[in-house]
Amino acid sequence: MSNLHVRYLLVGGGLASISAAEAIRLRDREGELLIVGQEINRPYHRPPLSKQFLRREQSHDDLFTHPSSWYEEHRVRLRSGRRAAQLDVARRAVTLDNAEEVSFDQLLLATGAHARHLHIPGSDLPNLYYLRTIEDAERLHHAIEQAERSKRSRGDVTVAIIGGGVLGVELAASFKQVGLKVELIAGAEHPWPKFAGETTGRFVGKYLESKGIAVHAGRAARLEGDGRVQRIVLADGTAIGCDFAVAASGAMANKDLLRGTSIAAEKAILVDARCRTNAPGIYAAGDCAAILDPLFGKHRILDHWDNAVVSGKLAGTNMAGGDAVYDAVNTFFSDVFEWTMNAWGEARFVDRRIVRGGAQSSAEKADFVEFGIGSDGRIAQVIAVNHSGEDEILRALVKGRVGTEGKEEVLREPGGDLRGLLE
Repeated sequence: MSNLHVRYLLVGGGLASISAAEAIRLRDREGELLIVGQEINRPYHRPPLSKQFLRREQSHDDLFTHPSSWYEEHRVRLRSGRRAAQLDVARRAVTLDNAEEVSFDQLLLATGAHARHLHIPGSDLPNLYYLRTIEDAERLHHAIEQAERSKRSRGDVTVAIIGGGVLGVELAASFKQVGLKVELIAGAEHPWPKFAGETTGRFVGKYLESKGIAVHAGRAARLEGDGRVQRIVLADGTAIGCDFAVAASGAMANKDLLRGTSIAAEKAILVDARCRTNAPGIYAAGDCAAILDPLFGKHRILDHWDNAVVSGKLAGTNMAGGDAVYDAVNTFFSDVFEWTMNAWGEARFVDRRIVRGGAQSSAEKADFVEFGIGSDGRIAQVIAVNHSGEDEILRALVKGRVGTEGKEEVLREPGGDLRGLLE
């Protein structure tokens, strides 16, 4: 067994780790810093995997957060293709899957998340795919090519997507853009059921249908086929034929490294507003962490690109001796065909919704904002579709948890003075 000691050990080769490394180097240029990542690739951006990369509009090099030279220039050691197998909190050491032991002064857990797998009859059949990594996206490239070879043309290839969340909708749009027939199984009355209201969800569904994507409200009950997935059978018995299927049913935090430790975790690793776990000198950030958000007074899992950057920088700053506190308004975005969605805040606190503007199914005409109001009458979430020029105001309405009593007409009327609500 070989042994190595570093001042900063960052477990996880994704965006949270590289953001933490950047923040550490702003305060400490010399401390030994090692990133251990299970994937063979150096840190990269995941959002394009379901969009530009899947459509072959971007290459591998376009995805990477930094050129390979950056690591040497900033004295950041990167060990990819290695899995952290065991954490000994008392000895402050991590054992890798090759039996090498790395001891540390400060540890960041940025292990990310993995795709939630289906557990229904037939989900073990070949031709069911998931999307989380570059390798997953390349498997989808191969699936398209393989299906084309058995068909007369790309236009004859049908893909079924199980899941109507952000990823499922983005996949549906991308597959349609590369010429496939698309069947989207939303699992609810409309897409985006977990974070958007009925107006936005129905807009998304109608718009996808206007682009030739079949949207099904039913739930997938089983997968069938002759040695591979060829049909998705819904709970009502409807059978949907396909050449291959993609499950987009969410993600689960990677917590295996916590086994046998006293580090607190629920669905994700629990950290305070400084990204500290309950174990001294051990931090967590990114998709594997549930951060205590002072704005809502709750631990929140924020598995989006923006949070990986924000929480990674926060953790890195504090690991290097800073005292930064989480004060961000979480945000995420999605691009679907010609339109863009931006969202701020927390859907779980929404009791009712107010819509500002027109939610037509045509992307050229749609420009609206959906305000999510909590049971206390304060703004908890804002979703903006094809709406520009007011992002900072919309973000501020969430950050201020602005009350809406007597102000609902201002929110509802497109010409209403939103800035005035902040005064």
